[in-house]
Amino acid sequence: MLQLAAMNLRPRFLLTTALFFVIVAVPSWLAVRSMAESIVEKWAVRYAEKQVLYDKSRTLQPILREVALTRQLANSSVIRQWAQQPSNPTLTQNAINELESYRQNFHDKSYFAGLLKSGAYFHNNASNEYAGKELRYVLNPNAAKDAWFFDLIRQKRELHINVNPDLDLGITKLWIDVLIRDGDEILGMTGTGLDLTNFINTVVEENLPGVTSLFVDHAGAIQIHRNQKLIDFGTVSKATSQKKTLRLLLDRDEDLTAVLAAMKSLESQEETVATAFVEVDGKRHLAGVTYLPEIDWYEVTLLDLDVLLPLSEFTGLVLLYALTLLGLLALFNIALSRDVVMPLARLNQAMAQVETGSSTQIALDTLGTGEVNQLMQRFVRMSQAVMESRRDLEAKVQERTAALERLTKIDPMTELLNRRGMLERLESELQRTMREANHLGILWLDLDEFKDINDHFGHATGDQAIKTIASLIRQAVRPYDAVSRWGGDEFLVMLPNATQLYLDALGERLRADIANCRKLTADSGEVIAMSVSIGGYLQTSDDTIDTMLERGDQALFRAKALQRNIYVAYEAKTPGPAQ
Repeated sequence: MLQLAAMNLRPRFLLTTALFFVIVAVPSWLAVRSMAESIVEKWAVRYAEKQVLYDKSRTLQPILREVALTRQLANSSVIRQWAQQPSNPTLTQNAINELESYRQNFHDKSYFAGLLKSGAYFHNNASNEYAGKELRYVLNPNAAKDAWFFDLIRQKRELHINVNPDLDLGITKLWIDVLIRDGDEILGMTGTGLDLTNFINTVVEENLPGVTSLFVDHAGAIQIHRNQKLIDFGTVSKATSQKKTLRLLLDRDEDLTAVLAAMKSLESQEETVATAFVEVDGKRHLAGVTYLPEIDWYEVTLLDLDVLLPLSEFTGLVLLYALTLLGLLALFNIALSRDVVMPLARLNQAMAQVETGSSTQIALDTLGTGEVNQLMQRFVRMSQAVMESRRDLEAKVQERTAALERLTKIDPMTELLNRRGMLERLESELQRTMREANHLGILWLDLDEFKDINDHFGHATGDQAIKTIASLIRQAVRPYDAVSRWGGDEFLVMLPNATQLYLDALGERLRADIANCRKLTADSGEVIAMSVSIGGYLQTSDDTIDTMLERGDQALFRAKALQRNIYVAYEAKTPGPAQ
């Protein structure tokens, strides 16, 4: 009945208190949060519009200058005449001179020109590396690396800006491509490039916390991003499914749809900036989008609202109100619990502790008044009597169990496991090893010439030799390894979670430690040298205890047959020693 009362009353009072708190706190929190989010959204949209327009002007400035120069170069009469007659050496030299004059004015001090009739591709860079050998290679319409050139020719796009690696030149740039025309006839293409890394560092990477700017094409393929791994190189020659798009950044498909819709709404240029709320890496962002008709790209600016406008700034007032309300409700609950619930709950806890065999640490005799206090005191006296009887019984059981354990599983001379104790450990460890897909190793040690020690120095010295070896083994193994005296002068070491490398290293270490030991002396003070033969075996998936012991014994037999004072690892199908 006491348990039932404590279990029923306390949750009811706590539930009632929590219900009062929720009824008052939740509407207040929702109202304040809604107001805060409305303020954040309005401010964020305005901030995004200004940031996007700022980024637009900052980005276009270095590109538009290069575009204007490239268009002048493509419209040059010298270049057009040369493109009509690419094999004419005089026109070719005049064209190269023209290209070189423009190269000096390009920001990157580089140019390229590709002629449609001959496929010739000319290039020179800032270091004038290709002076006199401006013809770099011939464009091949069947080569994947040249597909960009012929795709742009087929698309008849007068101006195209893309990011692409040139495999033949070994460079990756932001390329500005302008068609060379003579009327409606397309003769080729010319342009320049901006160093991609430098452009990102000086234009895109502004290091504003919570602000990420990038550029995409009409399909949402990423053209410029601070992380170059996200850039969709060579977009013009790729299928839509192969492109690296905004989907790599946005968590949800509906976010991508919203951003693409915002991009579409800007094509009419009735609006300069469009916005949409999206999720990036599980966090709420505001995406600001603007169209750059001069280069036919879109700039997308992602604003991390948690960084720029954390809602925590608006929660101070709500938190103060909630704490005040919670404090009042807590006082009500404390007063009610002290008089009714707490005495019964403490008694219930104490009964549970005694039921599980633990001694209660709860001061019950100070709780309650009248009959309740008498009930508490009586329970205290009863629990103390029960615990004393239980402790006496457990102590006797432990003493008997320890004595039995020592008699049946411990070797009295070395205080190591005996054969029976080790067999139990092996069986348990082998099952666990197979469950966890680990390997169990054993080392079987045999003291060399033990009979000679007994015969020459006496059995007391022989016993001391056994104890010395047992001590050396205990010092060498890990805390969770097991060591047993298997019988006579033989020892067995069990190594859970072992590798062949560890097994071999420990076997050799034990051999060396025992061979170098000078602790065993005769009654005369003479140091008695000892050595052991050791066989090692690492368990495989099909092993049983019997097969492990048999193979370890085979390795030990081989060690003793070879020369003694040696460690030998078991090898499958290893022939026995020569007779």
